[in-house]
Amino acid sequence: MARFWELLGALVVGLALGALVMPTGLFQERAETAGSEATETSAAAEPEFPSNAIVVTAADVEVTPPRTRIQSIGTGKAAQLVHLTADFSGTIEAIQVQPNSEVGAGDPIVTFERRTQQILLDSAKAELEKQDASFDRLQTLVAQNSAAVSQSQLDEARAALAVANAQLAEAQYEFDRRIVRAPFAGKINLNDLTIGSYVPQGSEIVTLVDASSLYVEFSVPETAIAQIQNGVPVRLTTPTLVGRVFEGTIVAFDSSIDEQFRTVGIRAQVRNPDNVLVPGMTFSVSLAQQESPLPRIPSVSILWDRNGAYVWRIDGSDAPQRIDVTLRHRLGDAVWVQADLQQGDRVVEDGAFKISQGSSVALDIKTSGNGQTDG
Repeated sequence: MARFWELLGALVVGLALGALVMPTGLFQERAETAGSEATETSAAAEPEFPSNAIVVTAADVEVTPPRTRIQSIGTGKAAQLVHLTADFSGTIEAIQVQPNSEVGAGDPIVTFERRTQQILLDSAKAELEKQDASFDRLQTLVAQNSAAVSQSQLDEARAALAVANAQLAEAQYEFDRRIVRAPFAGKINLNDLTIGSYVPQGSEIVTLVDASSLYVEFSVPETAIAQIQNGVPVRLTTPTLVGRVFEGTIVAFDSSIDEQFRTVGIRAQVRNPDNVLVPGMTFSVSLAQQESPLPRIPSVSILWDRNGAYVWRIDGSDAPQRIDVTLRHRLGDAVWVQADLQQGDRVVEDGAFKISQGSSVALDIKTSGNGQTDG
């Protein structure tokens, strides 16, 4: 019986040792195979570069005109605005308009009392009829070869008829101008007109505004004068109408530079068909500069040393070339430079600071900001 228990204990110990040995057998082999496959996959995903090369990315050079804009602040003015004044004294007899009403060119605005002018007009008409009849009678006698009419009498009658015509025209003018009319189509401003009120000579009657288009007057630095000419477009915004952009064009500008501020005054015109723009508004004016094309590169490509700014250009070889650049314009992450760079050249972008003269570089594959693949 003791022998039986010894054999059973030996069997249990043997089974336990076998279980411990098994992971280092088949299971271990499977684990090593999986590890080997993962290593091969990782090696295939990463590009192989020379051990002595500096890995960098590159961007294509584009030769385009710089996208720069001149910003300024301007004030809107009505294309046509007139303060109608009385060049005579008189009492208002009738008012044909109300504040903010629209009028057409020639429409009556205010009528002044004109009884005196009516009397003078009727008198001038009667005098004209008299002189006209006298001249006709003398002409008839002359045609009949009557010795009772001399040539001097006929000439005097002709002159008297001409004077009567002139007096009638003057009387008609004085009568008509007591009606103040709109010189152009527009809108009547706020006023205090009342029937029966007396208006002294030289006093303002109403203000008429034509805001179908506005002039926006602003100034730009003298450095931009080469870009200023009639017809150049401008973009206009106003804090009164947030989010809206209006298009205008330059219609006039100063022919000289302001000596104190070194600026040039400009007038732009903007259409206002829906009358949302009001004279006196403040405008932000944006004027695009038209310039010659220049190489455009990423700003991170530019490096500096005591000799100035430069970039590393990459051609067919693995040795980058230093190209000195002069910065001209900047917009966001793009910089326009003056340099020996052509359309399609490549400059180092990421990793430029690692390069020195004589370095060897390897180009990593990346998608540039232009949507192209570098490699």
